[in-house]
Amino acid sequence: MPSFVFANVAQEEIGEVVFARGAVSAKSHAGEIRVLGKQASIFKGDVITTGLKSFSVIKMIDSSRISVRPDTVFSFKDYSMKQDEESAVMQLFKGGLRAISGLISKRKPEAFKLDTAVATIGIRGTDFDVRLCELDCAIDEQNNKQKEKKTVIAKIVLLRGEVKAIQKNNTERKLKLGSSIYEGDTLITETKSYAIIVFNDKSRMTLKAKTEIKIEKHRFISPESNDNSAVYNLIKGGIRALTGLITKVNKDNYKLQTATATIGIRGTGYDMVWLGPCTGGATSCGLTGSVWLGAIYAKNDAGEFDLLENQSFVIRLIDTPASIIETPPILNIPRPDEVDVNFDELFNDEVEDVPSGLYANTREGIVYMERDGEIIEMRPGEGGFVSTDGSTIVKLERPRNFQTNDPYLQTINEEFETLYELLDDSAIEQNDFECTVQ
Repeated sequence: MPSFVFANVAQEEIGEVVFARGAVSAKSHAGEIRVLGKQASIFKGDVITTGLKSFSVIKMIDSSRISVRPDTVFSFKDYSMKQDEESAVMQLFKGGLRAISGLISKRKPEAFKLDTAVATIGIRGTDFDVRLCELDCAIDEQNNKQKEKKTVIAKIVLLRGEVKAIQKNNTERKLKLGSSIYEGDTLITETKSYAIIVFNDKSRMTLKAKTEIKIEKHRFISPESNDNSAVYNLIKGGIRALTGLITKVNKDNYKLQTATATIGIRGTGYDMVWLGPCTGGATSCGLTGSVWLGAIYAKNDAGEFDLLENQSFVIRLIDTPASIIETPPILNIPRPDEVDVNFDELFNDEVEDVPSGLYANTREGIVYMERDGEIIEMRPGEGGFVSTDGSTIVKLERPRNFQTNDPYLQTINEEFETLYELLDDSAIEQNDFECTVQ
């Protein structure tokens, strides 16, 4: 024991564990092995290992953060903040991790590298994750596809400009063509932007620029189910909507909520624009809409009002009736049914092959992968792949699902005490240094 203590004193401390769950250990350059828990020190030359259902988050001396997923082995080959000697070199032998770089990469970007047997990862001020894949990634991709089938309610089929989604937990994600949308998402289109989304019940919606709409509920079980339901909340902006199979059995299961009325349908296509509250003498205000297929009704404190095909209307206040107008709202965006969609392909359950090799996912900044002098560069939202034998090195338009949906890699900025479910733990108490035998 004394020799172990003195050996650690002689080592150079480069970081500490801020969270560890399960079997997490470090092997020093001298061959000593120690179990890692919260606040445990990390030293230069350490080889970090996580067990099959174990993970950890490490904070380095330059404020870099590293989230280590299960069944991973990697080492800190070199780590130094000395002026003109900055270095942050890690080596990944197995598994995967996510890194948010700190001061070293800001001072000297080329000093931050991650070596693997397949390729070398370099960065230019970034947040990225990598994984060495064998059969494990194919299994995770299959599992993610099954989960996605149950939770994805819509996808973007046409996009111009920028659109983002605010999730239930208030985290934000930028949407792209083909991006998935989930119940509870609030969709926001930026200036000079619009998007067409297609739902799993074959309903469609075009969002104009500067629109904010929340998907309060979207449940599609089957075309014959009376438990199907859809509730949307138009907060600002405008939409063009075509209803789908959710309304086949019970049309009352579809609602669009606005500030001055709730819109229901009779089987329809319609436009709706919220112009803002009618206050301070405003005249171009309230809710205005137009029906281009079927019929809708509007309901508020003044009653319920049927609105028929080719009719346009305005509802200025929550307690005023709908008034028929001659001019429909101006929406310089395509109707959602004007875009061809292969519905079966859009929600296809087939899983793409996941060949063995090194996968990278760029979250922020720029990441590059290098193999035998060949380099690919990836920007946010892009991925990269290098095959195990090095014969293939390609940039991916988007990273694979097993990376973007990996819950262990989200722990890098989480409140760690809420993550017991990742291990299916039954533990209800935790000490800083805890050992559980199962």
